[in-house]
Amino acid sequence: MRCVTGCLVWLLVTCTAAAQYRITGSVKDEKGKPLPFASAFLNQTTLGDRTAENGQFSISNVPPGKYELIVSYLGYEPQLLPVEVKADLAGIAVTLKPKPDVLKEFVVRRNVERERWLKVFADLFVGESSFARQCKLLNSEVIDLQYDASQRLLTASADDFVVLENRALGYRVKFLLISFAYNMKSGYSLYYGNPLFKPMKAKNARQQRQWEKNREAAYHGSTMHFYRSMAGRQLAQDGFSVQKMVRKPRVRDFVPPSLPDSVGVKVQQPRFFDKEVSYLYTAQLPYDSLIKPNGDGYSLIFRDYLYVVYSKEKEDRLYLEKHKPAQKARPREQVSVMHMLAPEVPLDGNGNIGSPVDIVVEQYWGWEKMAEMLPLDYKL
Repeated sequence: MRCVTGCLVWLLVTCTAAAQYRITGSVKDEKGKPLPFASAFLNQTTLGDRTAENGQFSISNVPPGKYELIVSYLGYEPQLLPVEVKADLAGIAVTLKPKPDVLKEFVVRRNVERERWLKVFADLFVGESSFARQCKLLNSEVIDLQYDASQRLLTASADDFVVLENRALGYRVKFLLISFAYNMKSGYSLYYGNPLFKPMKAKNARQQRQWEKNREAAYHGSTMHFYRSMAGRQLAQDGFSVQKMVRKPRVRDFVPPSLPDSVGVKVQQPRFFDKEVSYLYTAQLPYDSLIKPNGDGYSLIFRDYLYVVYSKEKEDRLYLEKHKPAQKARPREQVSVMHMLAPEVPLDGNGNIGSPVDIVVEQYWGWEKMAEMLPLDYKL
């Protein structure tokens, strides 16, 4: 069984200049009443504010670029507003609608069964890495868990922000969870939402240096690093190897084909329960098979699967313990697999994906979760 995962966050942001601007606006309900203490933030960044008593908000130090402004308030439907910052933006008026009253049936309550599913949720949302062990969900009581035994499907939702304290990277993350699903039949898990990162205050200079070191480690080899490297056309220099992989249904009594070395294709021997066979092309993919120019950015255009090897860092030992326990292997290069669900996916010059719902990652990237996530305004 392949372990496939998706972590989707909605944002398109390009930081191209040193200038910084301010976004101001107001948040009201349908009756025109100001909503104090509503959250207004730029998705997956460290930039945000809470509304005052009069419903006004102000987000400062915003670099130029395209963003998604997220506005949320407990008991109301959140709004996602695309904004482009070229100068100060003022007078943004947001009206929030109350969420419909929904009777929550079959919700897993606080008991032994809930604790069991909460552990599954945390492993898939936060992760199981060394960094994940330094993370803590601060308000797990806001998470509603539902398990459909007939479908073997675990889902989760939350009416308020899920707050994660990441003591490895030095961030407190407020995650507006929109959807979470884990299909135990296929091994497929998917969650998406809108995170706001708040840097934590270090106890001393030593802790701050450790956070910066850990952030750099989380960045290197990540999807963010990969996208930025691809946009800058420096994959090889940054340690990435990218090959084409094709999967085909496995037929009964499958026998691996004998291919001459000149063909340049390696058949990956399937395991007993695999339903597909993978064919790995040994040549490195050229950039014109990966991306093409699109306005002031690019579009991802690759077909089939990308087999991505990052050579400058080794696998986490906890990844080995979970995925290769019988091999007792030493950590090797990080291997990830990626494929698209759409013919093209936008990619801006800063390496940010415009439609993350159309990207699915597996293996090492699929194993890394919120514990390794950095804000998109992170710079080395």
